[in-house]
Amino acid sequence: MTEFVTMLDSIRVTAPNIPRSAAKVAGYVTGYGDVPWNAETWALFPHSAHVRIDQSTGVGLPQQSDVADYEPGAKTLANTMAWLKDRDARGWWSTIYVGEPDHPGYSLAALEQAIKAARVARVDYWLCRPDLDEKEAAGLLSGGPDGVVAVQWATPASNPDMTVPGGSMTLKVANVDVSVTLPSWFHQSAK
Repeated sequence: MTEFVTMLDSIRVTAPNIPRSAAKVAGYVTGYGDVPWNAETWALFPHSAHVRIDQSTGVGLPQQSDVADYEPGAKTLANTMAWLKDRDARGWWSTIYVGEPDHPGYSLAALEQAIKAARVARVDYWLCRPDLDEKEAAGLLSGGPDGVVAVQWATPASNPDMTVPGGSMTLKVANVDVSVTLPSWFHQSAK
């Protein structure tokens, strides 16, 4: 089985449900209301690697985030490409979170084609695959599409009764998502 590290993510108001022992946590730097994490939220996890997600529908905050959220209700292909180009011009690696597979207008294939056409370098992917179990998700880290560094496999909708790794609440109660990640991805800040 591929070696991996578990990452937990949530919106700000339910981030306290993530165990403080989490190796990696992901939170939002954009969004409205209860979504974006603030300094106090990030401070809950002083020993965790921090992955910052930009879900804004515009170009957003490419200089303050590490992941562009490419799915319905978040970034479009055009927004994602603008975000990537800003980061690429700075020589930074970027990760694109690709929502559920085969969603019309938000496919990994379309994204990869646009990235290739724009000649953007230093891009990898965090896939959403709630149809997989942990072992299958980990298998994509080594045998899946090129550049897959993380796979979200458990959500409150797909695995409601699963216990949050390292915690005591279920995913449904905690409102926490679970991903497997390459150990080398975000062991520290990307910058």
